[in-house]
Amino acid sequence: MKTKTLWILSWLLLSTNLFAQDPNFYIYLCFGQSNMEGQGGITRPDRNVDSRFKVFQALDCPNLGRTKATWYTAVPPTCQCYSGLSPADYFGRTMVANLPDSITVGIINVSVGGCDIRLFDKDIYMNYDSTYTESWFLDKIKAYGGNPYQYLIDLAKLAQQDGVIKGILLHQGETNTGDPKWPSYVKKIYNDMLADLSLNANDVPILAGEVLATSGSCCASMNTIIRRLPDTIPTAYVISSEGCPGQDIAHFSSEGYRILGRRYAVKMLSLMGYEANYTEAECGNIGKNWKILSDKSASNGAYLNITATTNDTVTPPSNPDEWVEWNITINNDTTYYLYGRFKKDSIDNNACWIKIDNGNFELFNINANTAWEWHEIKKLRLSAGQHNIILSAAQNEILLDKICIKNSEITPVSAGEEASVICTPNFTPTSIQEKQSTGYKLYQNIPNPVNSQSTIIHFEIPRDEYVSLKIFNGRGQEIAELAGKKYTSGKHAINFSTKNLAPGTYIYTMKAGSFADSRKMILSGKKK
Repeated sequence: MKTKTLWILSWLLLSTNLFAQDPNFYIYLCFGQSNMEGQGGITRPDRNVDSRFKVFQALDCPNLGRTKATWYTAVPPTCQCYSGLSPADYFGRTMVANLPDSITVGIINVSVGGCDIRLFDKDIYMNYDSTYTESWFLDKIKAYGGNPYQYLIDLAKLAQQDGVIKGILLHQGETNTGDPKWPSYVKKIYNDMLADLSLNANDVPILAGEVLATSGSCCASMNTIIRRLPDTIPTAYVISSEGCPGQDIAHFSSEGYRILGRRYAVKMLSLMGYEANYTEAECGNIGKNWKILSDKSASNGAYLNITATTNDTVTPPSNPDEWVEWNITINNDTTYYLYGRFKKDSIDNNACWIKIDNGNFELFNINANTAWEWHEIKKLRLSAGQHNIILSAAQNEILLDKICIKNSEITPVSAGEEASVICTPNFTPTSIQEKQSTGYKLYQNIPNPVNSQSTIIHFEIPRDEYVSLKIFNGRGQEIAELAGKKYTSGKHAINFSTKNLAPGTYIYTMKAGSFADSRKMILSGKKK
C-alpha cells in the first residue's frame, strides 16, 4: 500500500510539471472580420516587437516560418499568413510596455474578413459559412476547419496549458450594419466561450471596437448599435474609433490600427487597475514667455520651448508668464509617478521647478539628451479627482513634449499612449512683432475630462471684436453656440452646462477676425 501511494504521488508530481501554466502569461482571444484580421500595411517599425509579446500561431505559414499552435514573438502578421497590421498588434505591444517585466502577453487571432458575427455562433455557424460565395471567403473558412469558433476554442484550450486567458477582443460589425440584434448575437458567443473554456465573465471582459467612422465610411451607423453592447453584457466595453484614419470606406489605415490597438490596451489596463494619464505639454495653460514649436518626432507634432529667464535654482518662479499649467484627473487614492518627455539640444544638464496643487515649488534635475526621452520627475501620494500641475524652467533651455501621471513605476515608451486631451497646436510665430500683435488665445476647458454638470471655457482677444464660440459633437454637428457677439479686449470666461449631453468627445471652436482655433472636450460618464 505504501509503494502504491508513493507511485500515485510521483505520477501527480510528474503531471504537474507537464502542465506548467504560468500565471504571469496573460492570453487574449481575438476574433471578428477583416479589421481584426488586419488590413494595414506593415512597416519596419511595426516589426520591432518586444519578445514579451507573443502570438499563438493559428495556421501553418511556411512563408513566415511558423507552425500552428506554437508561440512566437508577435511580429506581424499575427492572424493569417498574408494578413496585414491589426489592432491586436498594437494592443499587445502597448500592454507589455505598461506591465511589469515579469508579465508576458499573448494573443490568438482567428478572424474572417467579410463574415457575419453569427459565423462564430457554434450552434448556427453552418448557416453563415457561405456569406459570400467567392473562393477567397470559402478558403478562409476551410483553413479554420470549416468552423472558426471551434477552431479558436481548440487553440485556446491548448494555450491555457501555458497561461491564463484574461480577456477577449472583438472587432466586427460591418457585415451586420443596421441589425439591432447584434448585441444579443455577441452575448451568445461570449457566453459560449466562457462556458467552453471554464472562464468567469468578471475575470475575462470582452472589448468591442467601433467600426470606421470617418467621412464617407460605409458602416459608421453601426457604431450606435455597438455602443449598446454593455447594456446587454455587463462585462463588455466599447472602444471608440473616433479620430482613427481609414484607407477606404471600410478599413482603417495602418495608423488607424495603431491608435485603435492602443485604445484596446488602455481600456484593458484600466480594468486591471493600471492607470496612466498622458497630457500634451502644448495643451496646457501656457505662460507668455514660452514658445510652441513644431517637431514631427514629438507627440501631437508639437512641443514647448521653455527658456529660463531668471536662471534661478534657489528662488522659485513667481511670474505666471514663466509657467505652464495643466489640470489632470485621476481615478484612485494611491501613489502616482510623474514623468516628463524632455529633449535638450546642448550638452549641459538642466533643472525645472514643479508645483503640485497648493504645495510649494520643488526643484528637480534632468540629464541632457538630444533625443526625446522620458524622465521620472516625482513620486506622489494623490487622492482621486482633479490635480493642478505647474512647471517652470530653472536654468538653461528645456524642450518639453508631454507629461504623464501613472500609478505604476514603469517608464513610458516612445511617445507614450494617446493623451486624454488633444488640442490643435497654436504654434508660436517666428516674428516677435507678429507674436506681440496676435494676442488671441483659446484655452482648454476646465475641468477636462468633464465629470460635473458644467465646464468653463476661457478665451482671450487683443481688441474689442466679434467672437463666435460653438460646440460640435463627434459627427461634426453643431449643438450649441456659446458666444456670438462683440466682446471687449482681454480674457473672458463662459460657463457651459453639460448636464443634458451624453458622454463622449466634443469639439469647441472659436473664431474672431482671422483667428480660428479648436480644442477637444471630453465628457465622462460620471457627473457629480
